[in-house]
Amino acid sequence: MNRISDLPNDILQIILYFLSQKDAVRTSILSKSWRYRWRTRPNLDFSEATFKGKKQEFLSFVDNTLQQYRDRRLCLDEFHLRISLDDCLKHKSVSLLEKWIPILTTMGVKESRLSISTVDRNDMPSVVFRAESLQQLYVEGFDMGRDAVPTIKLSKHLKKLHLRRVHIEEKIFRKILSSCSLIETMHVEECGGLRNIKTNNLRRLKDFSFERNNEEDERCSIEIYPASLETIKIRFGNISFDKGAEFRNLVDLDLRNVESSRARLFSCEFPSLRRLTLSDCDGLNEELSSDRPRWCRFPSLEFLKILNCDGLKDIQLVIDAPNILNFEYRGNFIPSISFVTNSREWKSKIDLYKSSLSLPKLDELLKSLSQSEISLMIDNTNIIRENIPVQDNGYNKPVVVMESLNMNCGCSLSYFSSILNCLFCICRPRNMGYCNNYDGGSVMQFVGFMWRILIERESYQLSQLVLRDLEEARMEIKEWYEEEWHQAPLSEFVISHGRREGYFTPKCQTRFTLKWRETA
Repeated sequence: MNRISDLPNDILQIILYFLSQKDAVRTSILSKSWRYRWRTRPNLDFSEATFKGKKQEFLSFVDNTLQQYRDRRLCLDEFHLRISLDDCLKHKSVSLLEKWIPILTTMGVKESRLSISTVDRNDMPSVVFRAESLQQLYVEGFDMGRDAVPTIKLSKHLKKLHLRRVHIEEKIFRKILSSCSLIETMHVEECGGLRNIKTNNLRRLKDFSFERNNEEDERCSIEIYPASLETIKIRFGNISFDKGAEFRNLVDLDLRNVESSRARLFSCEFPSLRRLTLSDCDGLNEELSSDRPRWCRFPSLEFLKILNCDGLKDIQLVIDAPNILNFEYRGNFIPSISFVTNSREWKSKIDLYKSSLSLPKLDELLKSLSQSEISLMIDNTNIIRENIPVQDNGYNKPVVVMESLNMNCGCSLSYFSSILNCLFCICRPRNMGYCNNYDGGSVMQFVGFMWRILIERESYQLSQLVLRDLEEARMEIKEWYEEEWHQAPLSEFVISHGRREGYFTPKCQTRFTLKWRETA
């Protein structure tokens, strides 16, 4: 310890700087020379939560510490405060905030961060907007009324703004944005009162997110400046894309329950985009002709998710993504989508549910994804075979080899076997399983069907052509806590499965591994 104590004071201050406030205080027990050293470090970080409900003690501690820094004229570069205004000491807390914030200004604090919250929808203390050194502001639960407008002075330093469950008038919000041109991060979460958000003057904005949980609320219209943005996440909003805009720095685009022009979206350039998520975006439904394929270029795209987007039902998409690693689709229709890629090892996960599925369309989709490792899930669907072109051997060649096929089994054995015959006309899964391992009765039915069809080879269930190409089938099981699968007879599955009761109890996982004859 003496060796550390003998270090120059500047070095000791650097050591204290990188400790948490709690650990910095703990250094006071090291020795007499360390007893008060933590009170001279250049950064202070106070959180009400660390005092475990002792609000008065917390307020006194912060007040005394700041007063000592001021009286001793100590250097304070950074100040971080997390405080709530919900208890009987609410008025005292506001009074102390009105004292502390001017002190920080006179002390020349370079960076301050404030997290302030309430659950009672209190009025926002106007003193917050007089914190000229404030760089990060988190506000939760307050009502930001007109009285706060004349006192906003955040323009020089604010870089991060997070509003959660705040009711804010548009006039105030516009004034904040117009005054704080240095904002780099802005999160607006479950806030009322906003109908329009325009960030065009925020030329340094990198991270933007907007979220509302109530679908019935009037949607907020959002206009963003594309050049600087790196991440965009929007839920339940309307976003406007300028046709042909270049989002040259955008890495992550996540749109959920969003209404927007899909023609404008797909006309934009995203040279750096790595992640794209479109979820429940029924509003992507205009200005785009379905007569010809729509070519979308994403030179850096690695992860693509399209979930429940009925707005994409009537168009053909060609995704030019040379670096794609993972594609995930979920919906009640088969999408018309294909990839142009250089990736040799990428995965695609297709989840089709509650619909009547055309086998030729499914065949077309699987072939378009044949370069990937395909996992297909079919849940509560009816297979429509229609007219599949067949060769003299009864198959549409070449069939697609898939990693896994998971199915729901809410039907009779004869109908289930006919579905398998149809699917085996277009694909060769290496593994087959059930969609939901929590639904015990249906799992038992599925395993029973599969055992009779694949293991016992009941000749009237599968076509002779399928049986000819299926060289080997076996059942494997594992407990939910195990990593490795092991081969098991039907009796072991029945015993293991029977030990569990209740719908929400995890069942032992079951799959059938299939080995197919290689075909030319």
